[in-house]
Amino acid sequence: MKFHRSIAALSAGCLITLGAAALAQTGKGEAPAEPGFQAVVLEELKNLDWISKSEVAALREGVIQDIELKIGMQVKKGGLIGTLHHEIAELTVAKNELQAKSIGPTEKAKAQREVAVAVVARNTRLNQRKPGMVSDEEVQKAEGELKVAEAQLLEATENHDIATAELNLAKQTLKEHTIVAPFDGVILDRKKQPGESVRANEAVVVLADPTKLCVDPYVPLEYINRVKVGQVVELQPRITSAHTTPLPIEKKKFRGKITFIHPELQTIGETGVRVRAEVENPNFELSPGLMVKITLFIPEITADAGKQPERTARAE
Repeated sequence: MKFHRSIAALSAGCLITLGAAALAQTGKGEAPAEPGFQAVVLEELKNLDWISKSEVAALREGVIQDIELKIGMQVKKGGLIGTLHHEIAELTVAKNELQAKSIGPTEKAKAQREVAVAVVARNTRLNQRKPGMVSDEEVQKAEGELKVAEAQLLEATENHDIATAELNLAKQTLKEHTIVAPFDGVILDRKKQPGESVRANEAVVVLADPTKLCVDPYVPLEYINRVKVGQVVELQPRITSAHTTPLPIEKKKFRGKITFIHPELQTIGETGVRVRAEVENPNFELSPGLMVKITLFIPEITADAGKQPERTARAE
């Protein structure tokens, strides 16, 4: 009977652990109920912030031809945002394509080298049959013409390589007349309109990804030794004051996880360490700037584990 009870207890413990892990992944349900964990509510409310936000710039100076997206529209990574007028860049590509495809100079140099090789070979055969049949002056002249032909062939090959490099450079220049999204996101603002000039690296639109947000709270030093990357945190929005009726969003709790622990100590009222927690926001229920209450779920200190070592900040 004791054996069966032990199995039952072990199974129940596994179910609790798996349940807590599943809730942490889905971001739904109540707080983790796994034994051995302590819920620590941080006193200070913190603002949610963007993880990915960028002022997307034009890579080259020019005049904006089109901006495909309006404020609020979504775009995928690599998606088209806008273009600069690129007629000159297209003509430059066409010109360099002709130069890169040109094989006339190379073929001419090859033919000249073949003729020079044939003359040198003929002079050698004649002098082998009868020494002095071809004068030393003629031999030296033919050998010199062969060296010139080989140099011309080398020059033609190098010029072809240069033309190919110029073509690649022209293609890159044409590509840089197109403004694309560096990541998935939503257009928050348009700083330029079609027909306006823009400098190189000047912002055209503001792009941000609202599907994943972050918060950077400070954890009191007494808990930091038990805080690890990957642990679950719970975020609860706080908008209204304590004397008014809470809004529906304030009754919801959102799951995230710790992704970074700052290596330095910070003094914010009390000695603490800044951490970063990230939360998925696929339905856009959360907004950057929203104040949230933060609850950490960290391992309890057990009698068997002994006292946790403390980290102290040394005053300079």
